[in-house]
Amino acid sequence: MFTVVIPLFDKAAYLQRALDSVYAQTLAPAEILIVNDGSTDGGDAIARRQPDPRVRVIDQPNRGVSVARNVGLEAAREPFVAFLDADDCWRPGFLAAMREAIEAVPGAVLYAAGFELVAGGVPQRRYAVAGPPAAGPREVDFFAVCRREHPLHMSTTVVSRAAALAAGGFPARVAFCEDWIFWCRMALEGHVVLMPEILAEYDVGVPGQAVAAWAERYKREVLEYHRFLAELLRTRGIAAPGEPESEAPPASDSCIEYCRHYLRLAVLQRTYHGNFAAVRKLYDALNLQAAGLGTVADACAWIARHPGVQPAARGALSAVRTLRSLATRS
Repeated sequence: MFTVVIPLFDKAAYLQRALDSVYAQTLAPAEILIVNDGSTDGGDAIARRQPDPRVRVIDQPNRGVSVARNVGLEAAREPFVAFLDADDCWRPGFLAAMREAIEAVPGAVLYAAGFELVAGGVPQRRYAVAGPPAAGPREVDFFAVCRREHPLHMSTTVVSRAAALAAGGFPARVAFCEDWIFWCRMALEGHVVLMPEILAEYDVGVPGQAVAAWAERYKREVLEYHRFLAELLRTRGIAAPGEPESEAPPASDSCIEYCRHYLRLAVLQRTYHGNFAAVRKLYDALNLQAAGLGTVADACAWIARHPGVQPAARGALSAVRTLRSLATRS
């Protein structure tokens, strides 16, 4: 029923832990694909030493995690693909719970459970769709839920292989937020089922984790994720002046509000840090003038286009950041 896909790039120190969590599943997967994305630290040798005959190693030059996952999708022999990052691990009942979810709500394209952040073996924080663990899986409006919560992680995601391929898989040239683009693509393709049970651990203590980049790059740079969101808005006919409307099927209202929410958040985050050049770049690169992001976001864009008011704005924002820091300490 399940193919496990593990993309591998320089995670030798953690790979065996991830594999052991697969071996410990109460429901065994049919196959385990490790896509070696040009590892240089010996992780590929660890993969090849596995005695389990279900393990298959696929080698490729370093082309990024999205390409590695796509290669795994293409090579999978089972109808459902469960993704596990090489530095994360599952709890023993993960695959069994995913089978129960598929049987309880058949026909969805994406199933996922909750996860726990762990650093150095110490639990940090839990994320899952709202509800008691005993509530079980339920179909959700992905865009409405993810506008309020962060209920899934790549290592808790199980997808219909056919639907994932039909949706175009992962964006090959996107290094950051590629998982969110993939989830959005899947939600546009069909139904999404989430469950509140915590069934995986995301190790944020591993060096180079995306969570660290999120705190810096997301707030300061134009990302392909935002470009994707802007393009989704245009599928609804919300285009910048002079741009042709897309012929793609219109997105749902919740999808439009999701796109607006995260584009607005990107503008406000950049403004909060006084990075007006990044605000202007965001608006100009993505043609957000007609995106309907609201008065506050548009005011931030106006400030970004008028250097004369920026010193006063930076001073006010610096005071806000100082007061917030003092409030946090107290």
